[in-house]
Amino acid sequence: MKTSIYPAFLVGYNFSGDARDKTETWNPGQMHTLELAFAKIYKNGGRHVGGATLYAGSDFSISNKYDFFVSPKIGFNVGGGFMFGTEIQFQTNFQQFVPRIMPYLGIGGLGIRIFAGYNFRLAKAESLPINTGHIGITWPIIKGKEKK
Repeated sequence: MKTSIYPAFLVGYNFSGDARDKTETWNPGQMHTLELAFAKIYKNGGRHVGGATLYAGSDFSISNKYDFFVSPKIGFNVGGGFMFGTEIQFQTNFQQFVPRIMPYLGIGGLGIRIFAGYNFRLAKAESLPINTGHIGITWPIIKGKEKK
């Protein structure tokens, strides 16, 4: 079994609910975000291809419902076919800041993922529109040279 490592640039779209009343109540269809991230992809070859992805990047709001909203994040996922992962997000509108952790499940691997997750609040912000449930798709648009 051989393992190779390569860098990639990931682009994705995320659809989320928000908690307008400062609770964790799901209100679907409230937030749309664009994801941009740099990843290091670990590919395990052999009969069943699988791997892991480490990434760092940010989500940017593309909804006109709220003012500009950004969410720098770091994350990790593992799998081949069925995958699971987690990411830590630092959501802010540059006036307030809320750290979050989001475990997720999905399908994909090697930088590609279709996933669903839920953001858990690590702190409170009184008027920051925080996304709660999260559904997204991510795709590697630029792949670097594989190192074996």
